[in-house]
Amino acid sequence: MDHVNDQAALCSSRSDVTLTVHLLFMTLNCLLIGIIGVSLLSAKASPMIDARQASLPSGWSAVGCYSDSTASRTLRVASYTDVTGMTIESCLAFCTPAGYKYAGVEFSRECYCDNVIQSPGAPISSNSCNMACTGDADEICGGSGAINVFQSNPCVYPNYCSANGTFQYTGCYQDGVSGLPRSLTHQLSISGGVTVESCTAACKAAGYTLAGLEFAQECWCDSYLPLATLSPDSDCNMVCLANSAELCGAGNRLAVYVDTTAPPLDLNTCLNSVQLQAISPPIFNFDLEGRYIPAFPGAPVSVPGLLANWPKQGDSNLQILAARSSTQPHTYSISSSGSLNEFTANPFPGYEQGSWALEPIPGTIFEFEVNLFGVPSTAIGSHFCAQPNFLSASTYIGPPLLSVNHQSAVWAFCGAGLTFQPNATNFPCSEIILAMTPPVV
Repeated sequence: MDHVNDQAALCSSRSDVTLTVHLLFMTLNCLLIGIIGVSLLSAKASPMIDARQASLPSGWSAVGCYSDSTASRTLRVASYTDVTGMTIESCLAFCTPAGYKYAGVEFSRECYCDNVIQSPGAPISSNSCNMACTGDADEICGGSGAINVFQSNPCVYPNYCSANGTFQYTGCYQDGVSGLPRSLTHQLSISGGVTVESCTAACKAAGYTLAGLEFAQECWCDSYLPLATLSPDSDCNMVCLANSAELCGAGNRLAVYVDTTAPPLDLNTCLNSVQLQAISPPIFNFDLEGRYIPAFPGAPVSVPGLLANWPKQGDSNLQILAARSSTQPHTYSISSSGSLNEFTANPFPGYEQGSWALEPIPGTIFEFEVNLFGVPSTAIGSHFCAQPNFLSASTYIGPPLLSVNHQSAVWAFCGAGLTFQPNATNFPCSEIILAMTPPVV
């Protein structure tokens, strides 16, 4: 009986051991399945994240993962932090209204904006950008010391509006139309063919601020674009021969890019003869167009029309600027042996003589003298020059503005005509600028 009991006890003990081993095996098996499951989920997460990040708001594209540090931010002009709701979309939405060209997310919760990728920020391995966004775990918001950078591409034509992180597309411009000279004057030959990247890089290496692509295969550079006549972006529609994914202007059409790292031109300084492409002889020829100053930044600029010189009533020796038909050619010039400062007008229809701009007097109509006989030299205007256009897409893009004493916002259409520095006795008046547009030839 004791033997039977001992045998039963042994079986019971063996059963307990077997059960324990079985339970341990099941526990390990569950843990293994869990680990494999997590691994499989992790493996599937990356494509999902990539897919989400590839679907960006219209007008934005991914640049890549860049290095960053608190001592010297890669993007630094504007920023905010959201510890619970940061997403790529919310960061881009934050940077868009102010027109920033670059946006970046970092450390799961930080958003930064800028118009350039600041030094010493540089591309690094995408593995460094590995932290999920606080507002969406399916998106990656940079890492520690690593920022995911995105770029705004506001234009439709051409593709790849920005190149190399520094050049920005500014528009499609006419070139050499109707006998006018080249808009950009320095053509470069590029080994391997012309693309947006190769042309902008070559122009930058040569020391130029502007790059232009034309006729599918031409690269042009310069430091200023004075003869600026904007065309629809769709006019620059020829595919680059060296890269079918990009567009390289068209016949007589330049796709123009400007180096955003170049400091803006001082709006209160005069453009020199090199910038105006008026070297030999130092004469800059132009047409003249009155343009109303917009009521607020970004408002449409209405154009009252092209201007011409007409006889002043009651004095046959004087002329004043007045509106004219766009079909009436009328060319002006600024010239001198030194800086460009003497302003003259060619003969208007029916007259053989040109005229010289008199020194403007505040609160009076702007006048030109036909016959210089007996006119003192001090009465002839000598303080004119061409200045950068504060309404253009870039200070390096014309048309330049006619200025007096380093001021361009000094003109107005008043009841008596075009007036210089109007005062209370001249009103009502509408303030304008005088754009120096390409001449009709």
